[in-house]
This record gives sequence, structure tokens and C-alpha cells, in this order.
Amino acid sequence: MNSVRIVISLFLALLIVVATTGWIWVGSHQAAAQATASRVVLTLCILAGVVGLTTLWRAERRNS
Repeated sequence: MNSVRIVISLFLALLIVVATTGWIWVGSHQAAAQATASRVVLTLCILAGVVGLTTLWRAERRNS
């Protein structure tokens, strides 16, 4: 079970890294209004990844 959690965690970590890189990129490559909208979506993506990681690893403590 832990191997599955590790693979999912790596995927979520990659998602967070890509979203963070995109968050930085949009600030310098888009107009202010577009950058704001993009950053809202990317922030939600990052938060979803963090919630996913938290939920994934918290489930083990409840089952033990």
C-alpha cells in the first residue's frame, strides 16, 4: 500500500511543482487581469495537491 501512496505522492508533487512554475511564469508573460485569473486557478491546483497529499497520508493513521 505504501508503494502506491509513494507513486501518487510523486505525481501530486510534480503537479504542485508544475503549477508553481506556471504561477511564476504567468506573472511575467500575461497581462495583469489574465495573470490574476491564471494565478487563482493555479493556486487552487496547488491547494488541491496539498489536500490530496494530506488526505492520502492521513488515511494510514486512521487505519492503524
